[in-house]
Amino acid sequence: MSNYLTNMEKFARQNKIPVILDDTKDYLQNLCKELKPKHILEIGMAIGYSASCMLEVCDADILELEASLPNIELARQNFENLGFTDRVKIIVGDCVVELAKLLGQKFDLIFLDGPKGHYPEMLPDILPLLADNGVFVSDNVLFRGMVRDGENISSPRYVHTVKALQKFLELLEKNETLDTKVLHIGDGLAVVKKKIKGK
Repeated sequence: MSNYLTNMEKFARQNKIPVILDDTKDYLQNLCKELKPKHILEIGMAIGYSASCMLEVCDADILELEASLPNIELARQNFENLGFTDRVKIIVGDCVVELAKLLGQKFDLIFLDGPKGHYPEMLPDILPLLADNGVFVSDNVLFRGMVRDGENISSPRYVHTVKALQKFLELLEKNETLDTKVLHIGDGLAVVKKKIKGK
């Protein structure tokens, strides 16, 4: 990982900007090397750290959905400094609203790292965007261990988030057209592929 990316991560941690954990970063980079995606969709960009980690190891272009204007300004600067500007398109706005406008597009890799409480309602708009051989990865699905446990929610303010993530995983795991694996990487990753007919 380049020094610039290391400094991006340090800046985010120091300023309490949520970015992916190291083992999540490693997983995404290895996935990009293996999958060789051409078109990536990221829902929840923050300052562009996870996007830059992916762009560093593959030749893809990436479409970003992000609502935070301060984060978008920082992300644009980071993409410019890393030479990624021409490969990144940013859509500014509520990801729940903007997702519905992408109908008809296809992405080889979709990374969901937006507002956790909205994961279930975004799912119907995300799945049609996934290419047949693509991979859909969602971050924080175990949410500090509270999602699978369910009983030991550390704060009342997390109740909605935990319930939403439980519903999200249930929707994925009950969908017979999908192959879903929940990995104990970072804060929990759900990795989803479309089932190939006849297999």
